[in-house]
Amino acid sequence: MKINNYNSPSFSLAFYPKQILFFLLFIVHSVNAQKNINTDSTEVTKLNEVIVTGENKVMSLSKKLFSVGVIDNTDIAKFAGNNLADILQFNLNISVIPDATTGRSTISLFGLDGQYVKILLDGIPMASDNGIGNNIDITQINLEDVERVEIVEGATGVLYGDNAVAGVINIVSKKDVKHKWQVQTSLQEETVGGEYAWFDKGKHIQNLKIGHKYNNYISANIGVSRNDFKGFFNTFKGQNYANLVDGIVENDGLRGAEWNPKEQITFFGNLNLKIKNHTFLYRLQSYEEILDIYSHIVNGRLGALGNANPTATDERYTTKRLVNNLNVYGPFLGKSTYNLSLSLQTQKRYIEEYVYNILQQGIEGYTKDFLNQSTDILYSKGFISNILPGYKKVNLQLGYEFTNQSGFDAIASGTQSTSVVKNRLENYDFFGSADFYITDKLALYPGARFTTNSQFGNKLIWSLSSTYDFTKKLKLKAVFGSAFRAPNFTELFYFFVDSNHNIQGNPNLQPEDGVSYFLALENVLPLEDKGFLKSSFKFFFFDIHDKIEFVVADDDDIQFTYKNIDQFKTLGFSFENSLSYNNNWQINLGATYRGESSSIIDVTADVNKYLWSFSLTSGLSYTIPKLNTTLSASLKHNGRSQIYVLDDNDEVAVRQTNAFNFVDASIKTKLLQNLELTLGARNLADIIRVNATDIATGTHNSSTGGSRLLGYGRSYFIKILYNLNLN
Repeated sequence: MKINNYNSPSFSLAFYPKQILFFLLFIVHSVNAQKNINTDSTEVTKLNEVIVTGENKVMSLSKKLFSVGVIDNTDIAKFAGNNLADILQFNLNISVIPDATTGRSTISLFGLDGQYVKILLDGIPMASDNGIGNNIDITQINLEDVERVEIVEGATGVLYGDNAVAGVINIVSKKDVKHKWQVQTSLQEETVGGEYAWFDKGKHIQNLKIGHKYNNYISANIGVSRNDFKGFFNTFKGQNYANLVDGIVENDGLRGAEWNPKEQITFFGNLNLKIKNHTFLYRLQSYEEILDIYSHIVNGRLGALGNANPTATDERYTTKRLVNNLNVYGPFLGKSTYNLSLSLQTQKRYIEEYVYNILQQGIEGYTKDFLNQSTDILYSKGFISNILPGYKKVNLQLGYEFTNQSGFDAIASGTQSTSVVKNRLENYDFFGSADFYITDKLALYPGARFTTNSQFGNKLIWSLSSTYDFTKKLKLKAVFGSAFRAPNFTELFYFFVDSNHNIQGNPNLQPEDGVSYFLALENVLPLEDKGFLKSSFKFFFFDIHDKIEFVVADDDDIQFTYKNIDQFKTLGFSFENSLSYNNNWQINLGATYRGESSSIIDVTADVNKYLWSFSLTSGLSYTIPKLNTTLSASLKHNGRSQIYVLDDNDEVAVRQTNAFNFVDASIKTKLLQNLELTLGARNLADIIRVNATDIATGTHNSSTGGSRLLGYGRSYFIKILYNLNLN
């Protein structure tokens, strides 16, 4: 019998060698071309804030028009954040939703899941498992080369198109290189709960980045990050465990892990080129993830000599993503400005299913080995701003957006599907916005987007925003607008039919329509010359029509499908405060009270009553200048959440997840001029599972008991970072 060793592979970029070579050649060519540019040319003109797209220099979201929350690289460094899930956990209106089995973590914003939130990289939607921009696995977004993360709350459909119903999260990558040569490397070790070993347990992270500034007009950086998560075993006993009693296998369900292990490798490169008044920003990102899923079931076989020969059927998922993004901006016909974005992205997921011999610790053979998901995206967006520069009271901005996405998802198509459904979607969008400055204090910003979708036809998205400045420090912002969510791949094409099941997608589904109201009153109170206190009060209301639900098909009590039959509303208030004092103290405190209601058309019972939940966040940071040390702590209280479900008797019931808290703390200090040390603890409240009755257990998504897996216990980390700058 042939046994193959199946160790986790070391770092490799071999899966996209042509693209990486192209990036390196592009840098060399640009450097040579730059030598011919007059170094006395005028520096690039600093562009004003672009209101129509909410972008400043393409990448940033407008704080003038929206209420924008910013997590900068200083905040990221305080808690040694490696991926987006590490830092969004403590955002007031965001919940991180982990799945220990698949290794994915998605988000919800204002109670609307990741399908209603668009995630951007430098203003460009990111590729996901079966789409673009939505339902992104945020553990796959590495923060090593991120300058800041911007969070916009409210409808941004006019600016970013379909699925931007609850808001937008924009990851802004680092562009500037301040020294001729910059080298940054770090090593980070973490426990996973109470589990740690140098090779076999815990989390092991390594980062390396090299930047080069050729002159004032061209700079580049290149880097790699590796995150090796060995899984969380908890009460489970790993891949090589089998319960043998008197030479016979007895299944006790303890093989494998609570959280499955995965290894992530991210390669990135940036090129920043300035030619006269025009800026070219190119970003290459290559990502590979390997996720191992160990079965809890052991097959009790006998060997040739009659001895026990236990095996298990395990799976390995390999995800590969390649991103090519280009942003160009500059002046256009005088005082107008243009912004152009181009993107070519691809994502593929491979599956291997194999028989693992537990005693010999190797693979006997493969039962599956194929590509089970593929997404290819071609994207372009452009707009011209300040079209009427001669008018002080009115202005106009116009733009377009084009998306072509094609591919398939064998898992979303269903394990019993006889053929893999391939699909192509194209969007042709044109949008515009006008600025009306009614008075020195009052401004109106109406906007509209006309979109043509190859599958869902024509749609109109609209918005009306307004700002009113009571004073220079006290401002009122209002955003009223629409957006729609397109059905996902599973809802359209899922197929699982056997003797016990009949679950089918619905290719005739229509997009969900959403309307939102968002109001923010913001005030900045100066504290003499010692700091400031920023406070904001927010009101939000989202009304989703034709929401897609999983229900019984018409005239068939056996078949289940998806239909546009639900109405969903979420209403809430939040109050946030941020205090900065003496450049040493940073204190944050915020709370949200949010209610949800739903109304299923096929159900006569009244379920319009709002179910309310309360959440609270607080943060404290203190810097000791003499010691070059910063102490930080963050707390997030997630109150009890409730939902309406249909039980097995088709009656409406209320189910809930109990309240829980997350607490992190850290110490960051500079040991030497170029050497930093960060120590800390995550999940001090030691959360693993939380009691929940809203866990789906049947076709009606009903349950009366259970728990939700949300963490892997109290963990500790240490990070050492070294910077070397040469001029």
